[in-house]
Amino acid sequence: MLNRLLIFITLALAVRALDCSSKELQQYNLESVKGTYSISNIKSTPPSKTNITWSIGICEPIKDVADCPQNSDVCGITSILIDGKSPVVSEIIGFNSNVQKEYETIAEGDGGIIVKDKAVNWGDSLIDAEIHFICDKNAKENDLKLDKWDGQSVKLSFKSKAACITSDKDKKKNNGNNNDNNKNNDKKKDNGELWGWFTWIFIFLVLFLSIYYCGVRARGSSTIRETPFYFQSALKEVIENFIDLLKSLPSFIREIIERFTGSSGRAEYSAV
Repeated sequence: MLNRLLIFITLALAVRALDCSSKELQQYNLESVKGTYSISNIKSTPPSKTNITWSIGICEPIKDVADCPQNSDVCGITSILIDGKSPVVSEIIGFNSNVQKEYETIAEGDGGIIVKDKAVNWGDSLIDAEIHFICDKNAKENDLKLDKWDGQSVKLSFKSKAACITSDKDKKKNNGNNNDNNKNNDKKKDNGELWGWFTWIFIFLVLFLSIYYCGVRARGSSTIRETPFYFQSALKEVIENFIDLLKSLPSFIREIIERFTGSSGRAEYSAV
């Protein structure tokens, strides 16, 4: 039976992960793929199997990966698998997120960028790590692969659209589309408010014209000559009343507000 052998390495404590806002990474859209990604490689090592899982944290420390050191953005865990028994963790390699990074652009293909951690202490060894963020404009999913692990250096590749350079023109275009959407929303809002006012005006006009019509009928004025006179007079009266109503609304609302605020103020003053 294998005894649990735990090699646990952590570097200086820190809370900062791979800084996607750094000037080297600003031109990429890595913030859109923020999160933790893992890749496992199982090989037969009779009488057991060995599972090596590497995880990376993009724009934030690695989360929800058991046994990974706190505040690490690159982490490798080696487990021994034996049928009928619980996995035994034999190695834990953690690259703290505060380790000084080195950056190198990728010239081949559609480009990308390499993030490097160099000479990280792990027991008696120094370990290097490289994450190749490779631009793939046709990628439908984000693809993490383990390209190399020889006990001294680990090389991981991450293919994604997020690793493609976004030009200033495209950024302005996206901002322009957002502004157009905001303008359209404002126009829709303004149109809705305008139609609301027209609806109320129409209701008032119909109401007053109905009153006028009833008044004409009550007076018994049904001749053609008398109708225009009463119509013009009533219409003028309706318009004047409607204008007076609109003018009185602000003072009416102000009076209501003053009643509430005034009574509240007096109550506070009396209490003092």
